[in-house]
Amino acid sequence: MRLASAVTLFAAFTAYTLLVAAQHGALGFLAVPAAGGWSLQVTLDLVFALSAFLTLAAADARKHGIALWPYIPATLILGSVGMLAYFVHRELRAFRAPATRP
Repeated sequence: MRLASAVTLFAAFTAYTLLVAAQHGALGFLAVPAAGGWSLQVTLDLVFALSAFLTLAAADARKHGIALWPYIPATLILGSVGMLAYFVHRELRAFRAPATRP
């Protein structure tokens, strides 16, 4: 169930991101913080959230035997798409791992 959710969210958000980038250009997001107010607040919130993800993902990746290095530039360049890709990888790895039974 978690794998299906991660894949669905990743696919839907990536498709939406590509649509927005096609309509407004790959760098269209740069005008958003300049608008101030809520636009700046949402941009800062995203930066803080993605920074927290990268910080916490380091220990999580080590614990699960996942190389984090591809997801660092992906998250810095693609934002949430990079983060969601990490979650898909993590859930795929858990899905493929043999179940441990007591």
